[in-house]
Amino acid sequence: MAEVLYKYLSSDSKGGNSLLCIRWLEKNECNIFNEHLDLCGQTAIPATLWDEIYDEGTIYAGLFVNGKMVARACVEKYSDDCWEVGDVRVAVPYRNQGYAHEICAYVLNYIVLQMKKPTMRTEESNVIMQHVIEDLGFTSCGIIP
Repeated sequence: MAEVLYKYLSSDSKGGNSLLCIRWLEKNECNIFNEHLDLCGQTAIPATLWDEIYDEGTIYAGLFVNGKMVARACVEKYSDDCWEVGDVRVAVPYRNQGYAHEICAYVLNYIVLQMKKPTMRTEESNVIMQHVIEDLGFTSCGIIP
């Protein structure tokens, strides 16, 4: 399935809901990540894979509501100067509440503070996520087949 690739042009992202708890997951928190995967209907991963992902430099942020991780996004460090806001997921019961925007803004802010060029991509058919990405200040730079 084709994806739309975006590049970041604006540092003027909109403020968000300060009442949400968003934080980086630690290496010893595979269980929290797996609980979120289950909430999203995805298969849990072994702790060894989580350790490998973490050791390779990919870091995950979680958005928590009442102590439950309901959304995630990560920093994919695919080059020395370009990092991607990736693997964005919001559990179905928590969608349409602005959580994708919140978690993406959190990760995007980290990437910008590290003085890296942020990118994002989403499936061509995912119009809702395309709106989130554009609202964060990205602009489309093409389709990846």
